[in-house]
Amino acid sequence: MALLHIAGGVALMIFGIRFLRKGLERMFGHALHAWIEQMSSNRGRAAIAGLGFGSLAPSSTAQTLLTLQLLNAGKLPAERMLMFLLGANVGITVMVQLIAFRLFDYNALFLLTGVAAYLGARSETMRGAGQTLLALGFIFLAMGLISAAAGGLATNADFQTLMVMFSSHPYLLVVLAAGLTFATQSSTAVIGLVIALADAGTCTLSTVLPVVLGANLGLGLTSLVVGWATLAGKRLATANLVLKCAVIIPVLVLLPVVLEWIEAMPGGIPRQSANAHTTFNLLVAVLGAMLAGVVGRIVERAVRAAPKPTDIGTLTTHLDPTALISPVFALANATRETLRLTEEIKGMLNTSWRGWGGRDAALVQQVREHDNRVDERHAAIKHYLSQIPADQMTPRDSQLQFGLLHFASQLETIGDVIDKSFCHQILKQIADPLPFSEQDMADLSEMHRRTTQRLDLAILVLTTRDKAAARRFLRDGDDLKTWCIQAQRAHYQRLIGSDGRTLEASTRYLDLINALRRISGQLNTIGHTFAGEKPEKLAAPDVGQSD
Repeated sequence: MALLHIAGGVALMIFGIRFLRKGLERMFGHALHAWIEQMSSNRGRAAIAGLGFGSLAPSSTAQTLLTLQLLNAGKLPAERMLMFLLGANVGITVMVQLIAFRLFDYNALFLLTGVAAYLGARSETMRGAGQTLLALGFIFLAMGLISAAAGGLATNADFQTLMVMFSSHPYLLVVLAAGLTFATQSSTAVIGLVIALADAGTCTLSTVLPVVLGANLGLGLTSLVVGWATLAGKRLATANLVLKCAVIIPVLVLLPVVLEWIEAMPGGIPRQSANAHTTFNLLVAVLGAMLAGVVGRIVERAVRAAPKPTDIGTLTTHLDPTALISPVFALANATRETLRLTEEIKGMLNTSWRGWGGRDAALVQQVREHDNRVDERHAAIKHYLSQIPADQMTPRDSQLQFGLLHFASQLETIGDVIDKSFCHQILKQIADPLPFSEQDMADLSEMHRRTTQRLDLAILVLTTRDKAAARRFLRDGDDLKTWCIQAQRAHYQRLIGSDGRTLEASTRYLDLINALRRISGQLNTIGHTFAGEKPEKLAAPDVGQSD
């Protein structure tokens, strides 16, 4: 029964760590990426940002995913992202320190406070804080269960024989701990388990230290698997693993000396083990700070890019499927891809206008052909967003998911308007120029300028998710609609007494200006998404309340 209780405690700890990550995502929302970008202006600040993130979210998968999101987005250079990842590795050790301080004796306090905030609060931020406390309570409760069960093994002769055997084969312990960490994706759970066994007197420091080394090795392997999908991620994770091995190997070679040094530290085995875990990651971080450039160049030569595909039409994308396990990261990817789609639409609009000005029918035809790429990107965004697990999303996540789905669909419609209406009329005008009055051309130019400006504002709203900016964006749309009606009314006044050729030109003018007006109207979706409406008004009933 003792082993069963230990297994149950480990399972509860793993769940608690996952639940903690979800609580932090709920508490901080999508501002986490922007905060880390601001903090990571140099290597030192990047390491501090990683330390903070790792302390709050002790999950190797979460830290690697976030690092790769920023790296693949081109937001920060690889050397800073390596320091962020190494800093996060140090931050993960904070949870082990809390365990070593026996905070698990107060798990009931965390559980009571967490339940009260999680179930009683209305705001997502407070519910996230409650979920975080509740998750800590689960982790500490798990440690209590493991410690109590481990106490029963202290007098078990078979178990003691097994521990003696393991202590005589530290390399085997390293491999087993690495495998267990890789399987559970949590070094905290593995080290917490061995600390609980040591606290109950069932194993010695000579057993614990190889497990600490193996857990850190497993952490590096987890990062490597997560980052394997992209070249930049593969190189970053490889550099992280190389630096870890550069410390693990000398420690194993000098294991008796290192054990004597650790045994001289104050406190019992749990405290010494936690300190060894933190010291190991601090050494790796210092080594990384000193050798980041050298290691980066070596890894760049060793891990080469795969041959480029022969299909030059393949779309590059931010839609990393490995990020789908975390709604915050997946939605950040989808947002970046939607921003790219918005930029493509803006390019289509400006290029077609330039083609009219230069009477370049071939250029306008290229814009029409580019609409197929817009359709492909829209389909990819829609498919990606639909794969995010609904039961893991908060109402805020669901709101953003719905907003991105709807806005991407509107952008695809805008692409069709540019292709079938705007470009079509421009090509007709190039082939058969009709006499537009000077005022008509001025109005068309102004309408194009303001529509392009609204695309820029839509990008701003999507990037910042600022309510005030979204409301200004919607007011700007209403102002443009009013201006357009007035321009058309004035145009009709100028038609009095016109000949047939002028009336034919009027039809073409109205088709062009109405196409621009439709584009402006379709853009309003992004304003409504972030203008402050409650999530339930924008999306289906939330199914992500019980993470």
